[in-house]
Amino acid sequence: MYPGDIEVQKVEEDVKKSKSSLAVPLLGEVKYEDVEDQFSKKKSWTKKKLDKAYRYLREHRSKVVIGLIYAFINVGLFIFWAVFNGVAGANMFVVIAKGFGMMLNFNCALILLPVCRNIITALRATALNRWVPFDSNIMFHRRIAWVICYSAFGHGIAHYFNYNLAGLTGQGNPYLLAWFTLAGVTGNLIVFVMVIMYTTAIDSIRRRYFNLFYFTHHLFIAFFILVFIHAYKRFWIFFTIPAVTYIVERLVREYRAKQRTTVNEVINHPSDVVELRFYKKKFKYKSGQYLFLNCPYLSYYEWHPFTISSAPHEEFISCHIRCVGKWTKGLRDFIAPDNIGESAEINEYKGSDGKPLLRMDGPFGAASEDIFDYKVVMLIGAGIGVTPFASALKELYYRKKNDAHCKVEKAYFFWICRDYAAFEWFQEVIRTLEIEMKEQGDDFLSINIYLTQRFKPERIDELKLEQEESEFDPLTNLESKTNFGRPDFDVIFDDLREAHIGTKIGLFFCGPRILAKMLRGFCMTKSPKSKKSGAKFIFHKENF
Repeated sequence: MYPGDIEVQKVEEDVKKSKSSLAVPLLGEVKYEDVEDQFSKKKSWTKKKLDKAYRYLREHRSKVVIGLIYAFINVGLFIFWAVFNGVAGANMFVVIAKGFGMMLNFNCALILLPVCRNIITALRATALNRWVPFDSNIMFHRRIAWVICYSAFGHGIAHYFNYNLAGLTGQGNPYLLAWFTLAGVTGNLIVFVMVIMYTTAIDSIRRRYFNLFYFTHHLFIAFFILVFIHAYKRFWIFFTIPAVTYIVERLVREYRAKQRTTVNEVINHPSDVVELRFYKKKFKYKSGQYLFLNCPYLSYYEWHPFTISSAPHEEFISCHIRCVGKWTKGLRDFIAPDNIGESAEINEYKGSDGKPLLRMDGPFGAASEDIFDYKVVMLIGAGIGVTPFASALKELYYRKKNDAHCKVEKAYFFWICRDYAAFEWFQEVIRTLEIEMKEQGDDFLSINIYLTQRFKPERIDELKLEQEESEFDPLTNLESKTNFGRPDFDVIFDDLREAHIGTKIGLFFCGPRILAKMLRGFCMTKSPKSKKSGAKFIFHKENF
């Protein structure tokens, strides 16, 4: 048992609290206090804000630098073009509109680059990965989208004021200028397209109606055509290089998707998890990377990202997919055996309808690739979020067993799940590691499994007694005992900080956002200002 473990004594203690009274949420909407505030209750409001800002700057230096450069470019473009038009004699409204227009030129071109996944994957393998937060590419894409939104609002409002001024001074009809000129018509159509794209990209809509999001987001083609017509004099200067880059990216992905993918085996695991094993010629990947899957039988245009759960040294490629949505459930019904625990050997690449069973695109870089850059790592998976670490753990042991280069000296693995049946599909991997580590006398891996499922107190007592009397855990059949309840990360972080003084500990997480926010907060608050005071925690999260 890990020193920071919490065991359930009562059913009412389903939501555990650490010694600092912080509720540690896993699943569902659980309210909790900000982690940062737990450690600074007695400080003044100003002191707390300064400490929080300092911790953020310390942990996100690259994001801050990139953000400042991005802001400087936008402000510089706005001022330059506004002044240029002001000197030329334009009125105040035209000056403002032109300034925002130049920002739109820049950002409407830049927004394509963060979604060029192949280029980002290639750049992750360079020294730039130390200074540029490539794993935050989707976040940056969204930030650019909001800058475009606000700039479009400022650009349009300024023009409408200018049209009104033209009407007052007898220089034209405001309505004709706004709705019956090339700039007016294309500008209003751009706003209409943006409203559709932005509303369907909201998380709640995108997750529930993915097809709607996917097809409406491809209105970007109409968006760029309209922008090109609207600002044809200067937009091409900004747009040409990103557009060519993006087109090449899409052509490469289309070519790869057409390469034959042979489905070898499909296994129906408990807890609505389906394992796909397949093969694709010349498919080379690293542990922690992900790929996109498409099932033409369900939808020819719908692609979904999944982490690769196999290791590079294995003869097959595998993904573990939790069937929770329409597409994943459709995939299970189409290709998986009916009964839980059954497997079906297929060894085909086409179905009875002549279409490919699966199409695959990838691999693409992810945060978990960086596991092998640390001496000490924490691998935390919640539910199906354990899949990136299935590959990483197998790769770690493979390297150590074969005396291959492996920087990792100690790995702390935490798997948090609310249904004990979910442990079954990963039990074989962990058990194999336990046996081989025992034979080799290597204890580089600390396995910590947490079950948050509600049990009656009597049942918990029975399980604890069985754990004490048996060498193997009664729920998982592993030597590592199952802990009941949620992990007390407050204590765990304190223990690891003291155990690895002067070391950088890479924390890699895949799971719910609410838990990610809490762990990120712990990484900031538990990292000391001096190396001599303890270990420094560096947070990494999977982002697709």
